[in-house]
Amino acid sequence: MKKIKRSISILLIAMMALVMLGGCGNNSTSGNSTANGDSAKATEKTADAGEAKGTESNPFILGVSPMSGWYAWYGVKDTGIFEQNGVYVDLQFFPVYSDSLTAFYSGQVDGICIAASDAVAPVNEGVDFKVVLVNDNSYGADGIVVQDGINSIEDLKGKTVATEVGTLEHMFLLKILEENNMTVDDVNFVNMTINDAGPAFIAGSIDAAVLWEPTLSTAIGAGGKLLYSTKEEPGLIPDTLAVRQEVLDSSSDAVQKIVASWFDGVEKLNARDDDFIQAICDGAELTRDDYMTMLDGVTIFDKAKNEETFKDGDDYTYLSYTLQKSAEFLLSTKMINEIPDALSSILDDTYIKGAE
Repeated sequence: MKKIKRSISILLIAMMALVMLGGCGNNSTSGNSTANGDSAKATEKTADAGEAKGTESNPFILGVSPMSGWYAWYGVKDTGIFEQNGVYVDLQFFPVYSDSLTAFYSGQVDGICIAASDAVAPVNEGVDFKVVLVNDNSYGADGIVVQDGINSIEDLKGKTVATEVGTLEHMFLLKILEENNMTVDDVNFVNMTINDAGPAFIAGSIDAAVLWEPTLSTAIGAGGKLLYSTKEEPGLIPDTLAVRQEVLDSSSDAVQKIVASWFDGVEKLNARDDDFIQAICDGAELTRDDYMTMLDGVTIFDKAKNEETFKDGDDYTYLSYTLQKSAEFLLSTKMINEIPDALSSILDDTYIKGAE
């Protein structure tokens, strides 16, 4: 099973990007692997700056990391939907999510699957890109699991609660505490990676942990109790597609076809098309049962849901609001020095509206 650490430690990512930018003459993608053998081809083809992307000779390179919603791209590619819509796409798989961000910021891939919160800091760094699509929103795939005797958020006072600083789970925890008139000072907070927090919880070493799938289900299966999840906080953790501006300028038609292909794939996924789901499972190296369980924890976004979330609004239903709140979180944790001006300007729903 392909797993991921969903981190929003952008300062580290920015430093990595600078290192890679300094070595752009080398087309190596050390540390990255690619589904369906596309990796080596993808990196070479991405170097053709200014040439139209999405052709057979110069495919659009899409960076994908293991995540429930993003797995659907495997179905789109491997059932031929891209080609049916007249666009060629290579999926470049990154086992480590932060590696995909580095590749995107340094121009080694054309587009990327990116958590909305991770789109904040690059704006301050001058990275020119647009978020053109929401793939999914967490709907139970992230949650707080607790030991017996803890029945409410207020019961967490004085208890040992673990998650990793700077992750989306950290932001989730702080938000839930705030909604219950609490702060992190009211709990015994332990900074621990998700890979460590899950086993620590199962061993009884901590009272509560904020986890994501599949670690969350493992902890629950071992006797933990789900206290709160993103089912109660829809919109808090959206996963998106971002595309570099230079690619939008040279290849807008290809991007339009990619967005349309996503919506075609969502139709097949919602219909539980056997071939489409099997293509996803093959690409993600998952059993059908495991994938369907993971799928229950996200809301996949079709065209109608995208049109709604790209509107302006004052709750987490709306992507612009989510970006702003993510920026405030990053600022409060000193992961950025300032909130970018006109943050919502990175949102572009042109391709959603243009999809047929």
